[in-house]
Amino acid sequence: LVRELPGLLRRGLTFETATARVQNWLAHREDRFLANARRFIFEHPPSPYRPLLRHAGCEYGDVERLVRQEGLEGALSVLAARGVYLTFDEFKGRREVVRGSTRFLTTTEAFDHPTMRPIFVSYTGGTRGIPQAVMRSVGYVDAIASTVAVVLLAHGLREARHAFWVTNPLPLILSYVMLGQEVVRWFRPLPDFPWQAWLGTRLVTGSAALAGRHIPICRYLDPERVGELVRWIDRRPRDGRPLMFSALTSMAVRVALAAREAGIDMTGVTFRVQSEPLTPTREAHLRAVGARVIDNYAMAEAVDIGFSCGDDDASDDLHFMADRFALITRERPVLPGGPTVDAMLVTALSDVNPKIVLNVETGDYARITRRDCDCFLGTLGLTTHLSQIRSFEKLSAEGVTFVGTALAEILESTLPVRFGGTPLDYQLLEEEAADSFTRLVLRVSPSVGGVDEAALRATFLAELARGSVVDRYQSELLRRADSLVISRQAPLATAAGKIFPFHLLRTADSGQQRPAISP
Repeated sequence: LVRELPGLLRRGLTFETATARVQNWLAHREDRFLANARRFIFEHPPSPYRPLLRHAGCEYGDVERLVRQEGLEGALSVLAARGVYLTFDEFKGRREVVRGSTRFLTTTEAFDHPTMRPIFVSYTGGTRGIPQAVMRSVGYVDAIASTVAVVLLAHGLREARHAFWVTNPLPLILSYVMLGQEVVRWFRPLPDFPWQAWLGTRLVTGSAALAGRHIPICRYLDPERVGELVRWIDRRPRDGRPLMFSALTSMAVRVALAAREAGIDMTGVTFRVQSEPLTPTREAHLRAVGARVIDNYAMAEAVDIGFSCGDDDASDDLHFMADRFALITRERPVLPGGPTVDAMLVTALSDVNPKIVLNVETGDYARITRRDCDCFLGTLGLTTHLSQIRSFEKLSAEGVTFVGTALAEILESTLPVRFGGTPLDYQLLEEEAADSFTRLVLRVSPSVGGVDEAALRATFLAELARGSVVDRYQSELLRRADSLVISRQAPLATAAGKIFPFHLLRTADSGQQRPAISP
């Protein structure tokens, strides 16, 4: 990091170069995919994709012919139909890969870029799903800076200042610094800061200083002191330069509600939100104080998959970044015998993506359309749009992600043993409350009898915290935000009478539930 990062930041990146890069990447998508497939899969014997391709009867020449004949997305669809894909749990190493007589277990490390030279590491946020390391390289930061540049141009933020209220925004901060943008504040929402993170941030800020660039030190700001943050935003320079504030969706809503209560106008502020759905109610809170909103769709292994359209009233209309990814869908049941969804499968086209990603489920589904758009992203040729993105594999609250396979263990084993009842007596729901914050509602059947709710809540959070420092961080954030509610009601059942251990968000805008939980 100390050797390579200063040179990258000193070299920087112009908006014009970034735009030209994106256009070039779009023009050569098929060639880039084939080059990566040859180098990182067919010429890399440990690749987990090789047994899938062998099962499908595909050598490199077969894949090349498919791409030339069917186009990139057409070829990926054919491969998926032949079993060349990975479900969310398979990619995370939580479930055996089974395709006919082909069976194998893999690990998340098996998908690491085989020639990458990492400079720092991020971690996935899957509480009790075993947080996993995702390496970041100088080349990766350089690549996503181009994506960041065209998004800033699309939203009129070329001269913006930037502030953060998230724990690890380093790739984004470095991208802004490369583009010559001013980063003015970096807050984190919890007091605990592991020594590795403390040392790492000092190394990054010191490396930036060697390049003559400034990155602020990460400061603690408790969510209960959001009023201080609002007053700091209100004191920003009024010189015509916008402020872009990056935060978890729920944290951004906290800021907007505090600003509204204090009578503070946030015209000139753009919230860049992530990690939780941007529902119409949440967006309305943000816009009510005069702010603009940019939604960002990503997964740790494939960052910046989609960004809000540059049209000011289209925050939930995201442009899919087809310069760096390919997207298809695959119909699949949510649970055995359950309803189906058109799961999104993503393929990374960049040769510096941290993971080799080929037809990998994101754990989400969405409304996908292809149309021209007059915003800057549309004029570049990014014509695939995503909206109404919802999860079928995980729940989120306060930016904390819960993996269904891990929750089932707590709900079906730990809690019944500790508090009584059966696995069918406990269920976790993700709900958007009247104040637009996401609440996790732990339903406990009345048949269980008397339950110490404080002990139940503490046990649930303690179970979530078991494991790594990331687990402890996630659980503590939920505790401080008071996002877990106990409800003495019978678990919801499907139309067929099945009771699943967790249910996902009811969408307030349409009145419809996600297919995974139709009651």
